[in-house]
Amino acid sequence: MSNLPADLVEEILSRIPATSLKRLRSTCKKWNALFKDNRFIEKHLCNVPKQLHVLILEGCRLYPTSVDLNAVPPSIEFSDELSLNYSNNSEKVYIDTVFHCDGLLLCTTGEDELVVWNPCLGETTWIKQNDGCLCFRRWIPRFGQFNGRKTKFALGYENNQFFRSYKILMFWGFDKTGGDLVDGFEIYDFNSNAWRVVNAPNCFVIRSHGVALKGNAYWNAYDDKDSDYLLSFDFTRERFIRLCFPLPSHDCIYTALSVVREELSVLRCIIGSSTMEMWVTNTNCEADLSWSKSFEVDYGFDVYTSLLIDEHKKVALCCSSYFREDRNVVCTLGEEDKYYTEIAFKATYLLRPHIFNYVPSLVQIQQGIESDVFGKSPRRRWDERSGGGDSETWEDYHAQLQQEIDDMNSAFEEWDGWEIECTDFSSLCRNRGRGWKTR
Repeated sequence: MSNLPADLVEEILSRIPATSLKRLRSTCKKWNALFKDNRFIEKHLCNVPKQLHVLILEGCRLYPTSVDLNAVPPSIEFSDELSLNYSNNSEKVYIDTVFHCDGLLLCTTGEDELVVWNPCLGETTWIKQNDGCLCFRRWIPRFGQFNGRKTKFALGYENNQFFRSYKILMFWGFDKTGGDLVDGFEIYDFNSNAWRVVNAPNCFVIRSHGVALKGNAYWNAYDDKDSDYLLSFDFTRERFIRLCFPLPSHDCIYTALSVVREELSVLRCIIGSSTMEMWVTNTNCEADLSWSKSFEVDYGFDVYTSLLIDEHKKVALCCSSYFREDRNVVCTLGEEDKYYTEIAFKATYLLRPHIFNYVPSLVQIQQGIESDVFGKSPRRRWDERSGGGDSETWEDYHAQLQQEIDDMNSAFEEWDGWEIECTDFSSLCRNRGRGWKTR
């Protein structure tokens, strides 16, 4: 690739999965510098194909999970756990909850600590309170109407003109049947390394794991009239937005919100029936949010979390909501009442399994690097290169780009430590560093 223009090489690299690019970090200093540049990271997040990587949090352990849709019936396989260790020793961290955004996992630990972890890069950032304390009390017992005070977290980012500014939302409230009555909020901004109070309404109850999509966080919620709705938090404007589910909720409950391939999906459970429906958003625009029903099944018991695996084949991966050993299963299900694979597990008290989609990325949240140069589209670069001439058409340029991407992906599959000749990106990466507090 040394004979290719630097901007074309960068365009090719931005379409290679992060799991492949990370192997180049130790072989080429110039590419390693490029992969740390926020401008390239933003381009990579936009250009790289969205591959499905399923993770399941079970028993304070995080396991990669694969579903073979070509098998009949589809099979489920668990890989070795992803290990999160403390940075100052090899002691393993027990993960209680996890929230995914852009390849970053916001985890709470068994020691009530808060950490942002990029499993692809193996990097962590431990979050402190304003007084420097690493411990966040997430459960405070209380007698009376509510059982106790809970603290939950979400990760998202502010959409500004040049790069993504990541933030953490912390909210707390009291345990209530079916969810948590929320009554307080704080924001952690990685630009200031500090928490600050956010004024927001406290009249809703969150009943599910949250998900992140395009920088915003989403939850299933209901109000004092027991009406289900989709609750969104906009990290740019730092305010909550109430959105509608597909149909009125007077005869149903919406559960198991998930994100797959830049789409929201939700299970709609009919009250008094074993019927469940999987609904998917048709658009990512909150101002014009619409839904369509993907499929429905007649299922035997409640589902706690689910993830739509393949909308075309109408297959979802689900976990039951019971603590009984004979009802705790991870299974695939599809339309026409087809029950596929079931794998039993032993649930941990108050820690039901959580299934979610994970997208590996190069995001390094602790680096705080801003770039002075911002990328141009492939079409814009072709216009500048061709000078308006007819010697090379846009279709020819695009075909060359796609061929280079395919060739490099094929080479990565056969990669076994071969030597790489680097292109000099020094003219493209004029970065300004900023220090960050890490553990």
